[in-house]
Amino acid sequence: MMPLILLRYVGLEVLKAILLALFALVGLLAVFTVLEEVQAFQNQYGFFSALKFVALSLPRLFYETIPFGVLIGGLVGLGGLAARSELIVMRASGLSTYQIVGYAMLPAALVALVGTAVGEFVLPQAERDARLGRQQAREQAETIAPEFGVWTRDGLAFLHLESVRDHQIKGLKWYLFDDNQTLILTRTAVEAGFQDDSEDGFWEMREVTEVRYFSDGSASDYWATKRWDTQITPSTLGSELLVQPQRMSVSSLDEKIDHLEAQALNSQTYRLGYWSKLLQPLVALALLLLAASVVFGPLRASSVGMRVFSGLVLGVLFKFCQDLLAPVALVFGIAPILAVIMPILICTLFGWWQLRRAA
Repeated sequence: MMPLILLRYVGLEVLKAILLALFALVGLLAVFTVLEEVQAFQNQYGFFSALKFVALSLPRLFYETIPFGVLIGGLVGLGGLAARSELIVMRASGLSTYQIVGYAMLPAALVALVGTAVGEFVLPQAERDARLGRQQAREQAETIAPEFGVWTRDGLAFLHLESVRDHQIKGLKWYLFDDNQTLILTRTAVEAGFQDDSEDGFWEMREVTEVRYFSDGSASDYWATKRWDTQITPSTLGSELLVQPQRMSVSSLDEKIDHLEAQALNSQTYRLGYWSKLLQPLVALALLLLAASVVFGPLRASSVGMRVFSGLVLGVLFKFCQDLLAPVALVFGIAPILAVIMPILICTLFGWWQLRRAA
């Protein structure tokens, strides 16, 4: 009975501190985002458009601050128990340090799982809507493509898209080369619309011109409309153009990786995002373990302000480590899973070592 009461008590204290830290971090970042957007007012993009962008960005802010909210919440929650000597009483009653840390892990795991659900089902679409709404309001245009269009692969051909919006593409150009890198085919289409009224969706192209090149000349064909079967869909295009890999859903990342590898293209950036999304709960738990080890060690008698400051410093160091390893992995061809898991292992090992010293 006693362990259950202590589990509930420790868990609630840590959970309240984590939620308070998350509320403060998300609120602070939302204010900074509003101030940043104010400086970019132009065309139809005014204050209410900026507020809409910030509102749609809240799932992203919540998801990305969860590990640091757990870190600061763990420091404040467990630190408060330590400051009131409650941790000493718990240990005197027979609870081990590891049991107390385990109790604190449960609310952290709960928050991490909620964050995973938000990151998978809410964040990608909200981020896409936020970026699309802002770009259209700023440019008064119907395109989400970059200024010089988008390059991608369609089978063995290189494909350039001038502009993309929802289920419409304008200005398509295909270039197909042989093994000797000699151009053997070009195809252009004025526009293409995605038709999803069948089991297998397809694009319907309009005003299509195809030119085939031979050693002794060329031949061309023209179609007013032509069907285009491809793995490229509006959702994959929209996700690729508007949503960064670490903010896409795991299912979208898996689909994108398969598509790139089928085209013999580099998928490392998306694999990095895939493992970052998949291992996000472990990041939160590793930082909670780090927070607990610091509370049981050097910050046992520190003030709340000191613990919050320490949490921010540790969070910045962890973020720096993550941001450093990601490009290193891409440049030197290191497996993305190693780049993601290394900071987690460092935090876990350091936290475990500190707890052993304090136990």
